[in-house]
Amino acid sequence: MPVSESSNASTIARPARLRRGAGALQKGQQTKAVIIEAALVLAAQFGLEGLSIGALAELTHMSKSGVFAHFGSREELQISVIGEYFARFEQEVFHPALREPRGLPRLDAMVSNWMRLVAQGSQAGCIFISGAVEFDDRPGPVRDALANSVQTWLAAMNRAVIQAKEEAHLRADADEQQVAFEIHGLILALHYEARFLKNPGATALARTCFDNIIRRYGSPAAAADLQRPAGRKVSVSPR
Repeated sequence: MPVSESSNASTIARPARLRRGAGALQKGQQTKAVIIEAALVLAAQFGLEGLSIGALAELTHMSKSGVFAHFGSREELQISVIGEYFARFEQEVFHPALREPRGLPRLDAMVSNWMRLVAQGSQAGCIFISGAVEFDDRPGPVRDALANSVQTWLAAMNRAVIQAKEEAHLRADADEQQVAFEIHGLILALHYEARFLKNPGATALARTCFDNIIRRYGSPAAAADLQRPAGRKVSVSPR
């Protein structure tokens, strides 16, 4: 049976509507990305609690209702910022380290990347650390999102410590939890010294702390490798 003119027009028009809808969706995603980018800047300077729909509207030259339409609430905005920060943290700290061999070389890369992110002058600090101060005693979805991100990252670092032990880069009697705890502690100290006290030697001190950890818990080959110059990479010989 021949297709009627009206049904044919409908068939042609439907993909056009879909294309318009996809274009609007893409534009909406782009606008949301711009808002999150601005929110990251504000959160780095003033913390997650410093985020507000009004401040973002002013920074992005949008209306408050326009910003609100993309998030619905300040809480949703804060959670989105945490998610984006975690994605960027993975790209800068975790993923590059995966290119290093399993064991101490990978753990060294993870710690070095983390120290650089915490101490570098272009950042106003680590949201994971500043957010913990803001939300340590405030239960709710924002705290949960922040804690889940931090726990996911610490679990990855713990796995790197365990792998270093499996590769015999750490002593067989080394306590993996203790090693990971000490590494986390030196990062927190670095954040305080570099960001708050503006100690120009903070990164070098943190680097020495990490080397001391490896000397205490590392195998003889790992300890010998630490005699390399500053700024070096770990390259422990395979078993």
